[in-house]
This record gives sequence, structure tokens and C-alpha cells, in this order.
Amino acid sequence: MRLPFPDLLATRNGRLTAFSLLYVTEGIPLGFTATAIATQMRRQGLGPVEIGAFVGSLYLPWAFKWIAGPIVDTITSERFGRRRTWIVGMQIMMILTLLLALPVDYRTNIRLLFWNFNLFTLLIMVHNAFCATQDVAIDALAVGVLKEDERGMANGFMFGGATLGQAVGGSGALFLAAIMPFKLTYLFVAGSIGLITLFVALPLKEPRLPPRVRAAGNALKAIGGELQAFVGETWRTFSTSRAATIGLVYAL
Repeated sequence: MRLPFPDLLATRNGRLTAFSLLYVTEGIPLGFTATAIATQMRRQGLGPVEIGAFVGSLYLPWAFKWIAGPIVDTITSERFGRRRTWIVGMQIMMILTLLLALPVDYRTNIRLLFWNFNLFTLLIMVHNAFCATQDVAIDALAVGVLKEDERGMANGFMFGGATLGQAVGGSGALFLAAIMPFKLTYLFVAGSIGLITLFVALPLKEPRLPPRVRAAGNALKAIGGELQAFVGETWRTFSTSRAATIGLVYAL
């Protein structure tokens, strides 16, 4: 399904606009969950331990998004676009998980608080996992369609879009919470993502790529093989010199 809108990937300005707006959908969930919801939790009496665990869980999917790379590359749809399929699909799942989290009250009953809090945290963590997977697909699309002399500027616009998205999801939601019930801000965030899905992601006309060469075997085997190769290459990179090993230890 493609909506009758201009092909943003066909022109330089269109590509910069498209990737900037796609990155807005990455910033919105992070700003909403790590800033707006965390602030609301504190206002409702949750302590630093619970809030710290909640915010920490949001970043966990981003630490493991490298696992999504081979999955996004291997399980594809040529008809709807290899990357476009994942981008649209992940944005839809982001909206759905946000709506599923909306009715969960993590503070209603003291005896059920911990369970409700864990359920809410799990839903938001899955929400961010979809967002992290979307990031992989967006970057893959950017590498495939951006011209070499556009990549530096596009990268700046994309991170600018992510920052704008964090402001919309964080500060924007908190601003609205002053004039409406906080639960309604979930709909505001879901609607913001939905608008970009409808007017940017769905109309994209992704160029058809040549068939992907893959070793014999099923998709799961191919994914496992790529992950194994990546882990091996990463380990060799960090273990070939003393400086690299020291850098790894310092980073950890």
C-alpha cells in the first residue's frame, strides 16, 4: 500500500526531510517514557529505586539492537520494500504497545503495585525494542538511498529530528499534562507517531534492491550465521591490539 504523496526519496531535499521525520519517531518514545512518564511516576509517589529501574530498562533494547540487524536483512518483503516493511511495521507496533500500556495502573493497589509496575515496565521496554529495531531499518534504508555527499548532512538532520522528537514526547507531553489528564498524553504520542507513519513512512517508494545472496538453509540459520560472524569479527577487532583491549575494558 502506497499513499498518493510525493516520493520523498526521489530528491535531495525530500530525502533529508524523510529521514529527519523518521528519526522524530525515534525520539518521541524515548522522550515520553524516560522524561514524561518518569516525571509522572515521581509526582505520583514512586521512589528513586522504581523509577531508576524503569528508566534503565528503556535503554536495554538499544544496547542489543545489533541483534536486529541480521533479522531485518534476512526477513524481508520485496513487494512492500525491504526496509519500508520494517519501518512501518515497527511504528505500528510502537503505537499498539503504547496503547496497551495506557490502562495499566502501576500504583492502584499496594499489594499489586510491584506486579503492575513490572507489567507496565515490560510493555514500555517492548515498546522501546520496536523503536530500536525501527532505528536499524531506517539506518539501513539511509545507507541504501543517500548519496555519499548527502550522508554527513543527513546524519545531522536525523539526530536533530531525534532531539526534536524527544522534546515533543517529553516536554510536549508534560506541557499537555498541565491542561489534560496525563493518560490522554499517551494518545498524543501515539497520534504523533501515527501521523509520520501515514504521511512519511507509508508513501515511501523504496528502490528495488538486487536479490540478496544467502547461503543455503532457512532464515533462522542465516540469522544465526550472521550473528556468529559479527560477534567473531567484533572480538577479533578488540583483541588484536593492546590499545583496543584497553579501550574495551575502559568502555565496560
